[in-house]
Amino acid sequence: MPKRKTNKRGVVLFVVLAIILVVAILSSVVLKAVTNQSRLTHHQVSRIQAYYAGKGVMNYALDMLRKGTWALPPSGVRYACHRNCAGMGVPSPTYAIPTDSDIPYSILATLYSNGRIDIKTDYTYSP
Repeated sequence: MPKRKTNKRGVVLFVVLAIILVVAILSSVVLKAVTNQSRLTHHQVSRIQAYYAGKGVMNYALDMLRKGTWALPPSGVRYACHRNCAGMGVPSPTYAIPTDSDIPYSILATLYSNGRIDIKTDYTYSP
C-alpha cells in the first residue's frame, strides 16, 4: 500500500502569511509612534520659538525705553507690535517693532504707565 503524501505546503503558507501580518502590524505601530513623536517635537520647537520671540520683544522694548526712544505713557497703555497685531484686538499700535523673518508669530507688547510690560504672541497649536 503506497504512503499518503502529507500536504505540508499549506501549513507553511499559513505560517508565512501570519508572519507577514505580524510584521505589518508591528511596522504600523512603530510608524504611528514615530509620527506622534514628530508632531510633539514640532509643537515643542514652535512653543520654544514663540517663548524666545516674546522675550526678544520684551528686551527690545526695555532697550527702547532705556535709550529714551520710547516713553512710558503718562496714564493708560501703549502698544508695540511685531507683524500684524490687528487680530489681537489692538486698535492702532503706537510703536512698531521691526519685522524679523525668523519670527513667524505676531507679538504684542503692552506698556503700562507703572512700568509693567505684558507680552502676547499669536502662537496656537494645530496638529
